[in-house]
Amino acid sequence: MKFEGWKGKLYWAVELITLLAVLQLLWIGLTIVGFGLFGITPATIAMFTVLRKRLQGEDDLKYLTKTYWKTYKQEFIASNKIGLIILVVGYFLTINFQIISSMRGTVGLLLFTVFITFSILYVIMVLNIFQIYAHYELPFTRYFAVSIVFSISYPLQMIGSAIGLAILYRIFTWVPGLLPFFGISITALFLTWMSSHIFKMKEEAEGKSKIGHYHEEGVTS
Repeated sequence: MKFEGWKGKLYWAVELITLLAVLQLLWIGLTIVGFGLFGITPATIAMFTVLRKRLQGEDDLKYLTKTYWKTYKQEFIASNKIGLIILVVGYFLTINFQIISSMRGTVGLLLFTVFITFSILYVIMVLNIFQIYAHYELPFTRYFAVSIVFSISYPLQMIGSAIGLAILYRIFTWVPGLLPFFGISITALFLTWMSSHIFKMKEEAEGKSKIGHYHEEGVTS
């Protein structure tokens, strides 16, 4: 049954809110099932995968729930490799911050500048790597480089994401009761929505280049 007008918009809103609440519960539950540390990365990647399908037009809640569980199981090992590297690099940066913050003089300033640069690249990588993983099939090591290049290539998208995340942070600060039900899912939806435009533009550009290539081959042959 399809609704039109304000009823259709209301139905769409209720459906989306329900999906976000279900995804949040799945994320919490499967993170616990994976003993927290080992469950958080596959649960996050599964969420981004489902939200990508939702933005592409898939609205069957039952199907999307099955997709979440399927992705969680399939990507459990591979995604935990990514999670481990993120954790190790984050720990390394934390230790180095404690060391560098105690240093003074020109050397301390230089090292602190280098540290800030690496920290920004690290944050950029963490923000994008789950979306890149959900969208592309790449060799394992390329996900880290592509997630950084993605933001450097599209700085406006990165700035918009940072502003949006700051606004979401303020909203969750004002209404902390939203966090247990929508904190992760709304954040993931926002990031997926921001990157989906770029993915779509890239796919359209690649499609046009292929058409042009085939056309040239047809003309020359």
